[in-house]
Amino acid sequence: MNDLPDATLMAMAADGDDSAFAEIVSRYQDVLLNFFMRKGVSYADGQDLAQKTLLRLWRYRKRYEPTAKFTTFMFLVAGQVAIDFVRAENRRRGLQEELQRTAEENTFTGRMSSPGETTVACRPPAPDGEAEERVRQTVASLPPAMRDVVELGVFQDLPYADVAEILGIPSGTVKSRMFNALRKLKELMDER
Repeated sequence: MNDLPDATLMAMAADGDDSAFAEIVSRYQDVLLNFFMRKGVSYADGQDLAQKTLLRLWRYRKRYEPTAKFTTFMFLVAGQVAIDFVRAENRRRGLQEELQRTAEENTFTGRMSSPGETTVACRPPAPDGEAEERVRQTVASLPPAMRDVVELGVFQDLPYADVAEILGIPSGTVKSRMFNALRKLKELMDER
């Protein structure tokens, strides 16, 4: 199965061949993990998001039409998973800030807060090399539009036409964003 094209594997998976989809998972789980980590998420969150993407691909296996490369479809799904994650993180962060404000107000008024009311979950940083971590953080600090073209064009090695299709923008926009992103990355790396 290692030599079968992705579209064939998806067709086989749609027909009930679980081992065909297992091959898709084997091929792309690390690619997806790297995709999410370069967006600035932690290693653990990246694993969760890669798994969510693969689960969505599994759910969509019967609807997949090989009109474009499989990776284009996969990164479209991954992009939606990333958007969902950002929205959930923003809601969580807002809730934590509200709990923190409430706890501070209650402390000021003398009311004891319940245990765990202001607890914030923390994860240790991913076990990356120092240089790799600096690059990841620098890329993550780019504005989202620039970060996305760098992730897809540089790290995923997709042609500009595919990046344009995934992001829903013209190829010329991809080129200008890439130029500006690489210039900004150089400036940021020089500062660090």
